[in-house]
Amino acid sequence: MEWFSFVSGLEPDQLALMIPVVAIVCVFLVGGILGLTKLVFRHRERMAMIERGMHPDLVEPEEEDRTAG
Repeated sequence: MEWFSFVSGLEPDQLALMIPVVAIVCVFLVGGILGLTKLVFRHRERMAMIERGMHPDLVEPEEEDRTAG
């Protein structure tokens, strides 16, 4: 737990600067993970359509996709 000793040794003004930076990084990481997850599921869905002989571009997107994009 070296990180705990590092954080506990910081001055309050240094800690106050780190909190927003860490929050912003976390927001981008979560957004990136959610975006990649959506891409992977969309790819798997399209591959399943192709395996079943359907043309994925001719199938209408779900209601959720129409409102998002």
